[in-house]
Amino acid sequence: MTRAREWQVSLDFKARLDEDAAFDLMEALGRYGASVAVDPGHTGGGLTLAVDAPDGETALAKARTLLEKNMPGATVTGLEAREWADAVARNREPLYPPVVGYAEIARMTGVTRQRAYAFPRIESFPKPVIETSQGPLYSEDAVRAWAQTRELRPGRPKAME
Repeated sequence: MTRAREWQVSLDFKARLDEDAAFDLMEALGRYGASVAVDPGHTGGGLTLAVDAPDGETALAKARTLLEKNMPGATVTGLEAREWADAVARNREPLYPPVVGYAEIARMTGVTRQRAYAFPRIESFPKPVIETSQGPLYSEDAVRAWAQTRELRPGRPKAME
């Protein structure tokens, strides 16, 4: 007999779901550490559970049964099972990729900060991924890739039209 392991199972589903129904679902599945997210249109949501099962397929089936028993008429639209250790490791990963501002871009490209401020006027320069009150932030990987392929020509860059 295969020993049961703990799995984190996430189900996306369609059903009439408001905040009260989400709370009731979490309460009914509390022993599984249930968390529920409601989509903005109240037409479905997501359910995440901790389930003991010998394999991922059994964990998914168990979670699906729990959802259907506690929310009749719900239609599962997506599902995922991860072994608990993998889920914990994934939760430690950053939500956003590393970003850089003008000071880092200047260091990465070997130019002054003032020159780095001009890079966004170059058509091939990456677009910012985050806008802050202190200025735009760019994906570090995108800036690195751009820096490796950019044309180095003397003089000022031509302004975009």
